[in-house]
Amino acid sequence: MEVFCFMKTQIFKDYHALSKATTWLIVDSIKAKKNSLVCLASGHTPIGVFEELAKEVKENDLDLSGCTFLSLDEWVGIDPYDTGSSLTMLKRDCFEPLGLQPHQTEYFHVEVNDLEKECERINSLIERNGGLDIMLVGVGTNGHIGMNEPGTSFDAYAHISILAEETKTVGQKYFSKPTALSLGITLGLRHLREARLPIVMASGEKKAAIMAKGLTQAPTEQIPVSLSQLIPQGYVMLDEAAASQLAS
Repeated sequence: MEVFCFMKTQIFKDYHALSKATTWLIVDSIKAKKNSLVCLASGHTPIGVFEELAKEVKENDLDLSGCTFLSLDEWVGIDPYDTGSSLTMLKRDCFEPLGLQPHQTEYFHVEVNDLEKECERINSLIERNGGLDIMLVGVGTNGHIGMNEPGTSFDAYAHISILAEETKTVGQKYFSKPTALSLGITLGLRHLREARLPIVMASGEKKAAIMAKGLTQAPTEQIPVSLSQLIPQGYVMLDEAAASQLAS
């Protein structure tokens, strides 16, 4: 099976090796630009990267003081202090271990009345920076990136998303009790296209089928991760399990 991905695809033995290599991409980029705007996904996939970044801060004096970190997405209608919210997960797994100050973090304020205006605020923040310097995203089992579900335009910036049934079901793993999910707010796929260093990261056998489709079939908005075939910069980072259906 041939891989048509435009972004450079790298495959690693296991999750640990994948996380370390992804971390080094981020570290090298931050060292080259001390005031980087960094967008990060929450969830299980990037936790290893967050742990490695924390080691770089504590053991190798990685300087993050000039950086701003932006959350990729958030559930709409969920208390941002809920243990399953993107913000809570990022604070616990990333922002606090990295020792970030409050002024260094940005995220969607889902408690506001005008969510469209909130999308505009985040779009403007990114535009004022001249774009994202780094954007680290995971991939859902249906190919979504952030909360950009199948059918989302490749040209979308931040927007409100109607969640797919699969996302509603899989998303339950983040919550301590059954939680009704219907909408999300997310950076758009165009942000990934325009980031200076876009990184798509996937781990585990559950991601193998969608990564094979996304990297070998013609790009289609029905498989958001297939956008990686149209991006001339950046990396698709996989462990062997996630890449297992790419073998020819």
